[in-house]
Amino acid sequence: MSFNWFDVIVLFGILQGVVSAALLLCIKSSNAATRLLAAMLFVFSVLSFKIVLHTLGLWDSPLLRYFPLAIDLLIQPLLYLYVVALILPKFKLRGRQLLHLLPPALLMLHAIVVYIAVLPVSGLSAKDAIAGQLYFNQVKSVEDVLSVISGIVYGLLSFRLVQRYRGWLYKNISGTAYPTFTWLKNVLLLTGILGAGLMANVLLDQVFHFNARHFLHWEIFYVYLSGLIYYIAIKSYQQKNGVVAAMPNDEKARPAELAVSKYTHTELATAKEAISLSLGKEKLFLNNELTLSALAAHIMLSPALVSEAINKGFGMPFRSLINNYRVEEVKQKLANEKLSHLSILGIAFESGFNSEASFYRIFKAATGESPKSYLAKTKKLTPPAAPRLS
Repeated sequence: MSFNWFDVIVLFGILQGVVSAALLLCIKSSNAATRLLAAMLFVFSVLSFKIVLHTLGLWDSPLLRYFPLAIDLLIQPLLYLYVVALILPKFKLRGRQLLHLLPPALLMLHAIVVYIAVLPVSGLSAKDAIAGQLYFNQVKSVEDVLSVISGIVYGLLSFRLVQRYRGWLYKNISGTAYPTFTWLKNVLLLTGILGAGLMANVLLDQVFHFNARHFLHWEIFYVYLSGLIYYIAIKSYQQKNGVVAAMPNDEKARPAELAVSKYTHTELATAKEAISLSLGKEKLFLNNELTLSALAAHIMLSPALVSEAINKGFGMPFRSLINNYRVEEVKQKLANEKLSHLSILGIAFESGFNSEASFYRIFKAATGESPKSYLAKTKKLTPPAAPRLS
């Protein structure tokens, strides 16, 4: 058995996936999302092990020939269920949710039947003949095609759910401590690229018989998979088990800009004026848990009218509008010498922010510089106080 650069990369990826899955189960809080993420990392590792069975010559071992590893179709539903469990914290893997795991379970059952049938036979040719009688290669081809289709369907479902949550969050919740799952969008994008690579490789092998002459396309695929395992493992440790805003189950993705307004121009203008008054003079944004519903109740208008007035009148969603007011409040307080005894973070919390990381990110996005840099520039621009004449 000899190792090359490809084997080393893939084996390190497998090790990372297995260790990360174990640590997630042992260290992180044991909830449905954590367990699903650990399962996904483990399945990624098993998928990688399938290729080293061949590159290291282990496939020619009588004991490992046709070892049941039919898990290709398990990745996509696990990723989707993980997204659901993250966004809907009350999610439990039971009932209809288990149906997502039925197709990979059937494929694994077939693989187990094949392995049991060939296990007593010692010759590799005889094992191949028995596996052929049980349609091993045909089922594997079907599994490859189903994996591509499943990747597209579950990828779209996962991405739509994340977008739906983020859209609802920005329209209704101002609290900056709630996660927006930007990193999850990146994971979905990267797994989408992985699915595209799988589709290309399946097409090359089944249509053009590329695997009879070349192996490079699969080497690229599994090296990328190893990198994806590292990325997901690192990101999983960086995420805090914070509280997710409770999005209603019946919340639908309805782009406000595409809907026909049921409100008159006068109604929208009146609502905008009331919103500006409550935020500008009454400073409702100082409430770090201010919601669209609370704002609407304060100005005695419907949440739908307030939402549309904000989107059309201010050109941004509710969350962005509130955070803009908070950033302006921070800037005013940083320039106030009477508040120089307060820390930057203290000023941020007094201005309505309730998350340190979100405050620094939002402030820099709004001003183009960090709060510390902004404060230093403000001090330089502030003229010294005139000497007091006695």
